[in-house]
Amino acid sequence: MKTKFTSFDVACIVAELKKKVEGLRVVNVYDIDNKSYIIKLGQDVKTLLYIESGSRIHTTAFDWPKQMMPSAFSAKCRKAMKNRRLTNISQVGCDRVINLQFGFKEFTSHLFIELYDRGNICLCDHQFIITAILRKRDDKKEDIRYAIGHYYPLELCQQLVAPCIKFIEDSSDDIKPNTQLKRWLNFLYPLSTPLIEHHLIETGLEPNMQITKSDVMESIDIIHSAVLKSFESFNTLPSAIEKGYILMKKMKSSSSSLIMDEFHPYKFLQLESSDVKEYLSYNESIDVFFYEQEAQKIEMKSIQQEKNVMKKLENIKNDHENRIKALQDVQEASTLKAYLIEVNLDLVNEAITTIQNLVANRLSWEEIDELIKEGKENDHTAALAIKNVNLERNEMIMALQDLYDSEETDPVDIEIDLSIGAYGNAKKYFDQVKQSSVKEQKTIQSSTTALKNAERITDATIHDINIVASIKKARKLMWFEKFLWFITSEGFIVIGGRDAQQNEIIVKKYMNKNDVYIHADIHGATSIIIKNKSDSALPPKTLMEAGCFALCHSSAWNSKIVTSAYWVHAEQVSKTAPSGEYLTTGSFMIRGKKNYLPPTQLLLGFSILFKIDEESVQKRLTQSQDKEKEPQSSNTSLQEIESPTQNNNVEHLDPGSEDLKCTLGTEDVLDDLFEKYNLQISASAPPNEQDQDGPVMTEFVGTPGRQNFKKQAKNSNFIDKNSSETKQNNKPKRGQKGKKKKLEKYADQSDDEREAMMALLGSAGVNKKGKTKPAVNNTKLKYKPESTAKNVVSNVVDKSDLKLKEADRVIMTLSKKPASDICELTDKPDPLINDEIIESSSTQENISQEEKDLSDNEEVPSEVLDSLVLNPSANDCILFGIPFVAPYSATSSCKYRVKLLPGATKKGKACKSILDLFSRDKNALDQEKNVFKSLKDVDMTTNIPGKVKISAPNLYGHSKR
Repeated sequence: MKTKFTSFDVACIVAELKKKVEGLRVVNVYDIDNKSYIIKLGQDVKTLLYIESGSRIHTTAFDWPKQMMPSAFSAKCRKAMKNRRLTNISQVGCDRVINLQFGFKEFTSHLFIELYDRGNICLCDHQFIITAILRKRDDKKEDIRYAIGHYYPLELCQQLVAPCIKFIEDSSDDIKPNTQLKRWLNFLYPLSTPLIEHHLIETGLEPNMQITKSDVMESIDIIHSAVLKSFESFNTLPSAIEKGYILMKKMKSSSSSLIMDEFHPYKFLQLESSDVKEYLSYNESIDVFFYEQEAQKIEMKSIQQEKNVMKKLENIKNDHENRIKALQDVQEASTLKAYLIEVNLDLVNEAITTIQNLVANRLSWEEIDELIKEGKENDHTAALAIKNVNLERNEMIMALQDLYDSEETDPVDIEIDLSIGAYGNAKKYFDQVKQSSVKEQKTIQSSTTALKNAERITDATIHDINIVASIKKARKLMWFEKFLWFITSEGFIVIGGRDAQQNEIIVKKYMNKNDVYIHADIHGATSIIIKNKSDSALPPKTLMEAGCFALCHSSAWNSKIVTSAYWVHAEQVSKTAPSGEYLTTGSFMIRGKKNYLPPTQLLLGFSILFKIDEESVQKRLTQSQDKEKEPQSSNTSLQEIESPTQNNNVEHLDPGSEDLKCTLGTEDVLDDLFEKYNLQISASAPPNEQDQDGPVMTEFVGTPGRQNFKKQAKNSNFIDKNSSETKQNNKPKRGQKGKKKKLEKYADQSDDEREAMMALLGSAGVNKKGKTKPAVNNTKLKYKPESTAKNVVSNVVDKSDLKLKEADRVIMTLSKKPASDICELTDKPDPLINDEIIESSSTQENISQEEKDLSDNEEVPSEVLDSLVLNPSANDCILFGIPFVAPYSATSSCKYRVKLLPGATKKGKACKSILDLFSRDKNALDQEKNVFKSLKDVDMTTNIPGKVKISAPNLYGHSKR
């Protein structure tokens, strides 16, 4: 099996890597083991360059397990190479040495990778002085030392030497017996054995034949021609290589199964009759080849670990069986001894009495032993039964037989206590039988429980081994995953910058004209963008969720400050600074008015998005289509009947007005509620609709802290058009009559005409400071008629601040209204922007189209979003999981979710607690548990804003039990 690169392989992989990774910057360097490293390259799309000393170099598409802490060599490489550009990749001569050059001029670093013998990796500076080395060694033949501070000898590397007939003839004198032609030529010209073999076949020679000097002299011209062609191919083929090939070989133990044996950059002639797999690139074939080898090693390792675990389980079972058997043996032996004592009762009593009398007569122990010996000589029955007397322990050993057994059996040695009689000794052995029987029962019971636990632990361990012991193919990250991101309840992608550089990127590269820009009204917040593919306006719930997301990813999270966020359109975001000022990276100018959102709680949700395969996606789509084809109920709701009328009756008021007003007919409890949340209710309406029956509208003015809105909310009347009493008592108040006349007078005037006239007259309104208000269009949000007002009210009204009955009644009342009856949040001008900036916003240019077109803008296909599910079923095939951090309302459909609040728990510890909670869920599928175990801490913590407090049901239930 081929495990190392040839010189031709090195030339081919260098040519391919120059096209693929040359020019990319180094992101980081990681350890795989003591001789393998991964260099992460690139900016948007990361490329992993795998380097193994003495063996290989290639890019990899697999997620190799990395060491927790970098080694000393890896740390030095990070210091010298991080954030530097890979400027050049080259092969040193024709040797199996690759030079990776990072940086320019005096800041250049060279990484020499030796792929021959035991291999080595040397990091050198711009003068080729070694600054870090993987393996120190001495070349005694050349008297050179490879160590830190020494010069790296480039001149010793092999160089291409043109083939010469005289050199071939002279070398033929040293041919050893049984030497193959291709091996001998590769020794003379170390290009590549397969390459030389290919050209030998092409010239008509047998590459595997064993040669002598005479054979070489006979075919010297043909051999020379084959070598010349090999040199030509070595110089020209690497740049033309487009595909890779792997030679498959049958296993000796099995005639049907095939294994990968060799990898090649070219389909040589000797491979024509063999089983060869073709790949799109040579780099891919190398990656797959070594992946299969490593996967096989890991599989063998996991099998060995599984055997060790099973061996432990067998040892536990054998131990319990031996304990039970030992207790049973004790019972049998004690029963037999007690029986023999009872059968030989007189003999045992006589022996005990005799010994007691001898001791009572104060005879020494030696004299007693002599008397027992004399008794045995005289064939005394009791003396013959006594085998040994141990007066130190006050016992003796007697050999007793069963007198009633017809078969002659060997006597049994029984310990007899001299302090008690024969019955006492028999009772002692019967007590041992009882105790041993009780122990046996307890041991059997505990053994059953212990074996079950051991089997459960063994199964879990084997399961973990099978999960961990696998090299998974690294999934390609979606373009939005490099930013802060989440998916709203309505399916909109929201992205945000992690730093100033990413803020610059998302605005210049990813923000389109239909998108909405959101920013928290606090210093240190990130830029948030809602991606909107269509021209329709965004629903309010999406804006509220994005505003909460912007607030949580700001300094408000650590400070625990509740404030507001605002949104503007894409054309209002500019990189053009006012005259005499400068905008730093990640800073932007907002032209025009800011649409402020109501304050929201600092509350996030943590969940898992599950990626399912295409087959599962198709099944889900088929099921949803079948449900749509089912006949609908004949009972149509009143809301469905009225929805077209409600949409047609929406009246848009003047955009120049200070606030948008509309009417509502419900209960009086809304007065206090709207006043508390600065929500504007107006009793005025166009005269042509005052007497018409139909739906009435409510508008929320989310401008907290504005006194003028509070006064208007207090003075507003609550009108019910369906109530006769309200019609009688609804007399026009002071000022409303004149306003009504003005509306009638200028009913035919368009918004543009009105703005132009107001600008000419200079009467756009006066604020408290006496400055003229600029005439800027108010932006309205058009809501989907299908959604109800309950969704909007639930986002604005905080139930915790109201009485429960009152809040429920308000939401139930408004839930009958469609969201089209609820108007937009009122724009609030930024008090920091002066009149000149606002007035000149129409003439100053925003971010140019050239800046936006730095690279193609990427969109998320609907198929990708369809394959990301929050609640997978048992029939779905789960590929992997993606940690999902979003506002808590956006995770309402998730199967697994917890609340994240500002707290003191570190992100890593919190993620471990969350995964433990998800894994303990009784409804968790095996596939889902596998996903939980395969998630990495880095992926889980990347979108959490800071230290958190976890809130979830039964979070610490296991500790209580």
